[in-house]
Amino acid sequence: MKKLLVILCCILALQSCNKGTTGIETINGFDVNWTGDLNKKGQDAVRDMISNMVKVEAGTFYMGAQKDSVIYNNYDENATNLESPVHEVTVSEFHINKYEVTQSLWEAIMGKHNDKNDEFDQWEDRFGKGDNYPAYRISFKDVETFIGKLNESTGLNFALPTEAQWEYAARGGANTNYTLYAGGDNVLEYAWIDQNSDKCSEIGKKTPNTLGLYDMSGNVWEMCQDWYYDYTADAVENPIGEAYTGYHVYRGGSWNTNAQSARVTARSKQGIHYRDYNTGFRLVLE
Repeated sequence: MKKLLVILCCILALQSCNKGTTGIETINGFDVNWTGDLNKKGQDAVRDMISNMVKVEAGTFYMGAQKDSVIYNNYDENATNLESPVHEVTVSEFHINKYEVTQSLWEAIMGKHNDKNDEFDQWEDRFGKGDNYPAYRISFKDVETFIGKLNESTGLNFALPTEAQWEYAARGGANTNYTLYAGGDNVLEYAWIDQNSDKCSEIGKKTPNTLGLYDMSGNVWEMCQDWYYDYTADAVENPIGEAYTGYHVYRGGSWNTNAQSARVTARSKQGIHYRDYNTGFRLVLE
C-alpha cells in the first residue's frame, strides 16, 4: 500500500510539472492570457515564439516590380505580369516573427501527426526534419486551425501576414531597401534555394534582412492572408485581397525553386487545401 502511494505521488508530481500556467503574463510587451489549454512545454514554445516578434513601424513603399523601363520604380528584368503595376502602399504598424513557424511549435499547438491512414509522415528526413526546421506540408485550412487554437490559448490575435505586410517587412519596413532579395542582392547569402540546398534548412542559418528577419527569401514558401488578386496602379492603405478567387498568395520562394522565385516581389498562388514539402508560414501580431 505504501509503495502504491509513493507511485501515485510521483505520477501527480509529474503531471503538476507538465501542467501549464493560467492567467496574465507579459512577454515582449504582449499580455498573454493563458487559458491552461497548453502544457508547460507548449507554453514554453509559444513564449519563445512571442519573444521573437519584431516591431515593424508604419510606412509607405512601392510594392511590386516591372520590367518596362529602368526609369520607373522597382525595375526588375525578371518581373512577371503578376508583380505589376508597381503601386504605392501604406502599411500600419504590426509585429512579425523573425522566423518561420517551426515543427516544434506546430506540434506544441496541434500535436504530432500520426494518422496511419495518410500516405506520408508530415516531416521527413529527406525534406528536413527536426524541432528547428520549418513546418511544411500544411494547407491554408490547416493554418487557420492552428491560429485559432493559438489565439484561444493565449488571448492574442495572431494571423498570417497580408501580402503587403509580407513584402514591406521583407524589404526592411520603414527603411525599405529596394533589393532583389530580403536583405540584399546576393541570393546565396540570404536564401536557401535550388542552387545551395536539396531540402529545407533549420531556421535562422542565413543572413537576416535589416529588420532581423530570417528566411524571408527561400527555405519554404510563406502563405499570406490574401486571396490572390491583380494589382492596380492606385495608391492604397493596408490592402488585402478579401474577395474569393480560389487561390491564396504565397511569397518568398523555397529550397527547391530558383533565384527568381526568391525575389521579394515574386508571387505564387495555391488553393486552400494545397500541401507540399516546400510550403510553410510565419505569423504576425497587430
